[in-house]
Amino acid sequence: MNTLERAAAVAPDLIVPLVGFRQWRLAGSSLASVYDGAPWPEGCLSARCDRGHAPAGVPAKDCSCGVYAYYDPCPRTASAGTADLVGGAVVVWGRLEAHMYGLRAEHARVIGLELPLSRGRKRRVVIEAGELLGVPTVPHRSLKALALEHGEVLAPALRPKKTLTRAANVWARNGPA
Repeated sequence: MNTLERAAAVAPDLIVPLVGFRQWRLAGSSLASVYDGAPWPEGCLSARCDRGHAPAGVPAKDCSCGVYAYYDPCPRTASAGTADLVGGAVVVWGRLEAHMYGLRAEHARVIGLELPLSRGRKRRVVIEAGELLGVPTVPHRSLKALALEHGEVLAPALRPKKTLTRAANVWARNGPA
């Protein structure tokens, strides 16, 4: 095997669609970003940078811009105690910035929403939001399988290594060990 063949065997081309998981805030029957309130009216979002990076450079390595998605679904109860948070899955493309637990992407499209545990008003709103976007609403246990019908999660070998240094450990006590 020559050098080019070895490189082709280990270097991914990322041609397959990538999927991720995130949460949104319900704004009526529409979705909005949990962090900045950016609406997802068509179920698609192209990232923008409030710090001045050109659209072709988003997400930027030295910035927090981009559409965020986790590699794994949010915990089942992450949005259960709220009236307005909903989990779901996205397919991402364009420029990507991989991080330990998720990634930031240039573009994302909603591919499914997670049904709330209870059968009340919130469930009806989530189903309506899914219908408006033309995406299925599924129980938590089915969300990852639904996402994998649309693409793959970024391979662990391509993610930055998970390290738990004192500086990165949010659970570490302040002060000397």
